Amino acid sequence: MTKATKGIDLTGHRILIAGAAGGIGRATAHACAELGASLVLSDIADTDALAAEIRAAGGAAESRACDIADRAAVEAMADAVGAVDGIVATFGFQPFDDWQADDWEDAFHKVMDINVLGPLHLARAYMDRMAARGGGRIILVGSLAGRIGGLVSPPHYVASKGAVHSLVRWLARRGVAQNVLVNGIVPGPTDTPMMDGTLPDGSMLPMQRVAEAEEVAWPTAFLLTPGASYISGTLLDVNGSLAYS
Repeated sequence: MTKATKGIDLTGHRILIAGAAGGIGRATAHACAELGASLVLSDIADTDALAAEIRAAGGAAESRACDIADRAAVEAMADAVGAVDGIVATFGFQPFDDWQADDWEDAFHKVMDINVLGPLHLARAYMDRMAARGGGRIILVGSLAGRIGGLVSPPHYVASKGAVHSLVRWLARRGVAQNVLVNGIVPGPTDTPMMDGTLPDGSMLPMQRVAEAEEVAWPTAFLLTPGASYISGTLLDVNGSLAYS
């Protein structure tokens, strides 16, 4: 292995991917497995098939069911899983509902419980553990919607992802002295099941197409590697220049 390839290797690293059943989560799991990571795949949905798929390809993966909006469940998972070197929070909830409906506040609170409290639950459960082991990586997946107001996203999702971007900066300041490096990924419209039927016309985007999940997954995986050892507090745009168009 050359010095260059060693910088993007995850052999010997144990990575927890929360939201692994989703499109970006699944792609990130495959990317990290290809880089040699041992994976813990977590989601409220079943991840057993994905774990088996990764093991069949020669990788190491286990699955854990967890409701990320439930702090007690997250802390119980952390106790059961034990030490990890990195966490990727790829989960997200985006209902396309009528924000003027009488009961819309219920949807708002569910979005915030998953998209904002979820990352905080993970950070509360793992940051001190990582610091005690000499460091770790936390990657939060935000959204271009939280930066520019979105193209098709509803207001509760936009607000939640803006909050995620702020949390990246707050958590990074809290963790960096202990070598707990926190960064964010800011994808634009991406072809995933969550966006099925709601994606904008690719011709209106700077690259003339939406992103594939793998195109978000690989930059995410890089931030977990030794090659990203001096990156913290960054919100990495992975949106084909849409943020700047």
